[in-house]
Amino acid sequence: MKNENTLTIIMYHYVRPIANSKFPGIKGLEISGFKRQLDYLETNFNIISSEDVIQAVTKNRSLPPKACWLTFDDGYKDHFRYVLPELLDRNISGAFFPPSTVIQNAKMLNVNSIHHILASTTDTETLVKRLNSLCLEVGLNAEQIKSFYDTFAIENRFDNATTIYFKRMLQHALPEEIRDQLVTTLFEEYIGVNERTFSGELYMNLQEVKQLVQMGMYVGSHGAMHPWLNQLPKSKQQTDILLSLEFLEEVGTSTTNWIMCYPYGAYNNTTISLLKEFKASLAVTTEVRTAHIGHDNALKLPRFDTNDFPQ
Repeated sequence: MKNENTLTIIMYHYVRPIANSKFPGIKGLEISGFKRQLDYLETNFNIISSEDVIQAVTKNRSLPPKACWLTFDDGYKDHFRYVLPELLDRNISGAFFPPSTVIQNAKMLNVNSIHHILASTTDTETLVKRLNSLCLEVGLNAEQIKSFYDTFAIENRFDNATTIYFKRMLQHALPEEIRDQLVTTLFEEYIGVNERTFSGELYMNLQEVKQLVQMGMYVGSHGAMHPWLNQLPKSKQQTDILLSLEFLEEVGTSTTNWIMCYPYGAYNNTTISLLKEFKASLAVTTEVRTAHIGHDNALKLPRFDTNDFPQ
């Protein structure tokens, strides 16, 4: 009989000094808030390692009461510069999930270009008007744009409807070639820096990721190009996952009982079958609740956001 261990998994993205940075509008966690949150978590939870989680899933090992696991998505240099020293000082081992292509090829993910475009202005309405004008230029008509808006402009707990519309149009609603073209145009207009140059400032490099592993952190898969896996056919999902596994081998992570972090929390039955085929031990989503190891599907574990806890 399996143990039903409860596990609080927490998800982090940008962790940096934000208020006085070039992008004070970025939706992230101030490093001072991160330190306070770690104080809270160390007082109220038992922070465990990725290996503890793997052992609980694969060997039915018991977790301590109020077990908590810290996960860091997207491979930001923030994680090496600010998060790693704090974790080392506290003897905490975190799990880091960088998309391999941004580390290996100095590319910008559209999702991060979109975040910084949004953070560069307080006038979202004008930004969306510019997006819509670009859509008209590439061949969409007004009726199609309205249909997209009606479909995707649905606020969530972090963003208003207009912002969600802007994100979804450039994340997956439009064809990939058009999305890439529009993101590049808007990035140049609103940020004024070459995307490749910006990538070098935003993401860790290969040596820094290797150092995470050498210093006792876990590095897992976040795909190669951070795609919405549930929007891809099986062949493209397979290619993306395999490329990320090659990256894990390169940085020193075992690809036996490895961990997947779904980009955008997106997956489907095809994704699950591929992870089983490629021997993943567990995977984390963006569903918000406590995980129950031994009861939940190990390839669909939920996570909380950092904003769900005191800072």
